Amino acid sequence: MAGLTRRLAIAAVACVSAFAAPAFAEEWSEWDAADELGWVEGQADAPVTVIEYFSPTCSHCKEFAETVLPVIEKDYVATGKVRIVMREWMRNDVDTAIMTQARCLPADDGLAFLKDIFARQNEIFVAAQIGTLPGTLISVGTPYGITDREKFDACFKDMDTRFDMVEVDKSAEHYDVHATPTFVVDGTVQAATPAMMTPEGFTAFLDAELAKTEPPTN
Repeated sequence: MAGLTRRLAIAAVACVSAFAAPAFAEEWSEWDAADELGWVEGQADAPVTVIEYFSPTCSHCKEFAETVLPVIEKDYVATGKVRIVMREWMRNDVDTAIMTQARCLPADDGLAFLKDIFARQNEIFVAAQIGTLPGTLISVGTPYGITDREKFDACFKDMDTRFDMVEVDKSAEHYDVHATPTFVVDGTVQAATPAMMTPEGFTAFLDAELAKTEPPTN
């Protein structure tokens, strides 16, 4: 219901803005776990939640997804210590095309689709350059049900998907995201440092964040 209310609010503001500037801007606040519009791995009551703003065409995001995230999933997410939330930050039209497909799928399939996108990132760059991007994304999406151009176009044009993307963009504006990957922990923004882009560096970062949640010893 909260998601529907947000969509209606955005639609209302969009209609008003065609004629005059709205008298006030809707103030953004972090979503409850039940209303999360990102892709979630981990338990809602995990001591630490890390939000990652990523771009599917970002090479550093690919590096994080393929070399760091699997370690975090095994040692921190699966053990209940950390909850990971992935939210997109759009950098270009290729990102937009990819994310309309990912958001058209059930959450688990959408996350798997995004991991496949990272695995085929170089192929996607080539497809974008030679004008065959929809066909390549259909190829990636076929195991998840996006099997032809009609289904691709339906996802690309879906307004619920677009409204969700607008909401995620508002969250990125709130955190002043201007590069990917960017991480947010308990409302604090943490740009990706070279050390954090290694399994050892990111686990050290998580250990420090987890230590902050431990009760003080007498």
